[in-house]
Order: sequence, then C-alpha cells, then structure tokens
Amino acid sequence: MRTIRIKQLLAAVFLTACAVLLAPKATASLQIYKVKGEVTVKSNAKTVKAQRRATVVADDVLTIPADGSVDILDSETHRIYSSTQTGKMSVKSLMKKAESQAANITRNINRKVISAVADNATQKRSGYDAMGMAIHETDAVVPTLINIPDSMSYLTYLLANPTEDDSAHQSFISLACRQIETEDDNTDGAFNFVLHNSTAQPLYFNIVAKDEEKGLRLFFRRNPIASPKSDTAVEEYIYIPDNDTEKYVAIASDHNFSLKDVKHLLNDDYTPKDTYYLTILTINN
Repeated sequence: MRTIRIKQLLAAVFLTACAVLLAPKATASLQIYKVKGEVTVKSNAKTVKAQRRATVVADDVLTIPADGSVDILDSETHRIYSSTQTGKMSVKSLMKKAESQAANITRNINRKVISAVADNATQKRSGYDAMGMAIHETDAVVPTLINIPDSMSYLTYLLANPTEDDSAHQSFISLACRQIETEDDNTDGAFNFVLHNSTAQPLYFNIVAKDEEKGLRLFFRRNPIASPKSDTAVEEYIYIPDNDTEKYVAIASDHNFSLKDVKHLLNDDYTPKDTYYLTILTINN
C-alpha cells in the first residue's frame, strides 16, 4: 500500500511539473504610463478612473474624453504608445492605432528626405544619386581594425559582448539616446533614438534586438531614413530605459531592408549585395 501511495505522489508531482512547463507564458505587462483628463478603464464589468502605473490588459476598454489622452507602456519592449483619438477603445486598439500612426509619420518624413536629397543632388550635379542608386563609399561592412572571431558575423558579434569601446564601431554611423524634454517630472527618462549619419548618402536604418525566446526583431515598423551628414531623431517612437539592456545595435543601409534581410547578416559566410553599416551604443545602467 505504501509503495502505491509513493507512486501516486510521484505521478502527481510529475503532472504538476508538466503543467507548469507546458502552461502558456504570461503576456507582457501593460501599464498606464501617463493619463490626462478623466479617463476611465473598464475591466470585465468594473469601471474605474485611470491611474498612472495601473496594470491593464489588451481587452480592457478605455474611455477618453475630448480633452483627455492616455499613454500605455509595454513593459516587454519598454515602448510607450500614445492615444491618437478620443472616445471608447480597447487598450489593444489604442496600441494598434499608435503603431499605425508612427509608421505613417515615418513614411511621410522619409518622403521629405528623399525629395530633399533628390533636389540637392540635382543642384550639385554630383555626389549621391537618387535613393536606390547611391554611390557606395565603402564595400566593407566590418571596420578593418576589429578582430572578429572566426565563424562569427559582424552582427552576431555586436549582439554578443564586444570588448571594444563604442567608438571602434562608429566609422560611418553612430547611435545615441536623446532624452525627451518635458515639464512633467514623471518621464522615467523617456527618450528617442538618434542616428548620426556621417556618410554623404541617405541611409535607411533600424535598431536590432535579439532574445532567446523570440529571436531577432526590429524596433521600428518602417525603416526611417537618415539624412546625409546629420543627426536623425526618431521622435515617433518613444522608449524608457531598461535596466536589463546593456546595449543597442543599429543597422543602416543605402537600400531599404526587411527583418529577413537582417537575419541573413547573422551568417558569417553571407555576402550582401547592398552595403550595410552597423554600430553599437553601450548603456551605463
């Protein structure tokens, strides 16, 4: 009888362990980052006043008055999504509309950059051509002074733990975080990414991140374009510092690129047809 009970206990422990391992992981926590006006949150059948730092879920319904607004913080990506409309909407809908608006802003800014570059090129009759036909200033993706281990691509190296100072990876582009200035003290260090393009050609760019669970991802839905020899701030995307993040890696190219293109750069034997520039920004937490 005792043997049977031991077996039953072991079986129960085994089933419990399996349930824990196989259970779906909790979704990222969403919080109200900032609220203006008499915004309310309806969760299930209960409606309460929206409060800063309050946790919400995607299906919660927000009611935003005509003079109100609300920002949602995704604790997984540390990105802030701002409401673009008033009225009733779910948290998920607010984030989706904010994402769409950011992509539209990027597209419109890119059009202006392309137009300015084309006009400047026509006036000078020299230098870079129109977008998609830029003159390569270098065919080397990797700066020659960096000693990358065998069987490792430059992107893989940067996503790992490079030992050099950031300056060693800033031959053509460099990345920075610009804190957002506001009268509100509750900013938590909110910032925009800024890319410095030291080349004489416009460059598409994005921020690359990699984790063990979700693999490679890009921060921006649409690649912004960095004007030649200038700083470009991506103001349509707002983030707050992440204590677990030690570095940000940026990638730029004279041609537009996708996540699929970036994944190819993880292969050490891959030779891209377009020129890519990579850089890193180390965070001192």
